[in-house]
Amino acid sequence: LLTFGAPYDATTSQSLPLRAYPQVKMAKYFGDIAKGCKDILSGGISYDNKFNVSTKVGGHSVKADIVSKGVDVTASATGTYAIAKDFTADCTVNEKGDVKGTMAHAGLVKGLRTTVSGEPANAAKTLKVANQFLHGPVGVKLDVSGVVSGAPKVDMSALWNVGQWSLGAETAVGKNGVANYALAAQTKIDDVVAAIVLADKLETLKASATYKLDSNTSLAAEAVYKLKSRDLKVCAGVATTLENGHAARAVLSSSGNAQVTYSGEVTKGLQGTACAQVDQALKYKYGLQFNYKM
Repeated sequence: LLTFGAPYDATTSQSLPLRAYPQVKMAKYFGDIAKGCKDILSGGISYDNKFNVSTKVGGHSVKADIVSKGVDVTASATGTYAIAKDFTADCTVNEKGDVKGTMAHAGLVKGLRTTVSGEPANAAKTLKVANQFLHGPVGVKLDVSGVVSGAPKVDMSALWNVGQWSLGAETAVGKNGVANYALAAQTKIDDVVAAIVLADKLETLKASATYKLDSNTSLAAEAVYKLKSRDLKVCAGVATTLENGHAARAVLSSSGNAQVTYSGEVTKGLQGTACAQVDQALKYKYGLQFNYKM
């Protein structure tokens, strides 16, 4: 699978279908609040040059990635194995020979998925256990890391859907106590999805809205206000699907940056994305990503 800017799902190692606007559904987890706005304003935008190719061998998924960041080039290969129903394992090796393993199991308890990941050569620092639980209108995530190294950290979040509202909270607790926390709410009114997030220990206010203009085009805007410094930043964007099925997007920010992306099928099995940004000083950067599925 070779990816050029197509949206990507790391949990399945597959490209997501190209679309110009978010598929608005009730949020499942805290991170889903304002996701439609984030997808338009920043989702999938990268200024690295990437090449990804993937295929299936004996019913198992195999993929390879090459990433160029300026003069630095990194590479990795990943194999994903279906051990049993609802039980998968992946192994990733990078150009330095570092090995990372991941095992994920679902179905032990209805709605629960547990993922264990880490690098065998550095297990004390990298071992992490991530849990996500979905039951009716409630979604909970609980991640634990650093226990073996003596620097434990717990990241927790919860979301509750009530009518047309999604209400959520998250916190991070470390060795020295509570490191961070946030509250959020989202609602949908006709074709508008509005969200408010109080992040960074409730010191940053984020207000966003996404408007579905028609079946092909959506608009998004976000204002971020630092309560202590009184710093305000605003960002707005539009995303649309063209007649040829390709997707285009433009994003402007109050800092003077303009970003554009263009995604589409280059040839059968090959998806491509181009991203470019220019600032007030006319300095620019760009990135090309390709994803090829064999």
